[in-house]
Amino acid sequence: MARKVFGDSLKNAMGQSPVRDDDAEIKRTSPTVARAQASVLEEDRHATRLLDPSLIQMSAVMDRIDPSDGLGDLISSIREHGQKVPVLVRRTHDGTFEIVYGRRRLLACRELGQKVRATVMEMTDEEALIAQGVENNARQDLSFIERALFVAGIIRELGKTDETKKNAQTVAYRALQIDESLVSRMNRIATGIPIELIRAIGPAHGVGRRIWEKLFKLCEKDLARARAITAEVPRNVPGSERLEAAIALLTPPKPSKREPTLDARVRIIRKGNKITLDVDPTLIPQVEEAIRELITELLDRGQDETADSTKNDPPS
Repeated sequence: MARKVFGDSLKNAMGQSPVRDDDAEIKRTSPTVARAQASVLEEDRHATRLLDPSLIQMSAVMDRIDPSDGLGDLISSIREHGQKVPVLVRRTHDGTFEIVYGRRRLLACRELGQKVRATVMEMTDEEALIAQGVENNARQDLSFIERALFVAGIIRELGKTDETKKNAQTVAYRALQIDESLVSRMNRIATGIPIELIRAIGPAHGVGRRIWEKLFKLCEKDLARARAITAEVPRNVPGSERLEAAIALLTPPKPSKREPTLDARVRIIRKGNKITLDVDPTLIPQVEEAIRELITELLDRGQDETADSTKNDPPS
């Protein structure tokens, strides 16, 4: 019996698959032979087998910033209990395999020097990326920036021309089951922040789009500076604090308010309600005129304010 690999979520994401040429050929044979051939083909497409990890290559679109992060626990689990859940791979044109999902299990088996249990399926580029995205959604342990990098990777690999870019965006939102407008924003954020800075910050689990978008806007203003601060991001703090540190490093300092300074030729001395000016003799005419104008302005302003308050008084 054919193995059921995917649930309804992946079926809905992929839609109805087109009829294959070998399926059409089966229909031309007798019903008994057709059923036998169909069973063999279906079993082969969904076959689970033990593969040499060296025969499986990583896909061009990664869904984790560092797949090896925290791999020790998984290695210990597989060493003690074995690999319970198979990875999913697809055949490549050169006869090897490409991982669709299960990268960490693959890396763990490589580390242990043992074969990896894998489900082998024939899949197009689009089907593989959608399957990868749907499986990621089921795990729900990817951070916002990792999902954004996944979106950017899909658009990079499938949208190399203007004609294919729209289709790539469609694949991205079907894979992650998100709104099309969010796909564009995630792509801008993931491609607008230097990848070396993203790696320095790490996944930053629990941090949403708004904070990453704030960093993206700062990077837009000074991309060279954004690359330069990578070495300054602290490594011994959680990812959320690294992100805040990167934002702080890129935020221009606020201009300090400078206290107005008086010319040394004019000194103001205040004692109680008396103000004494010690003025350079050459400046006395100008200072005297300025003081008269200032006093007149202050007195006039006081009269205007008194008149306005009188107008607003209710009639007695």
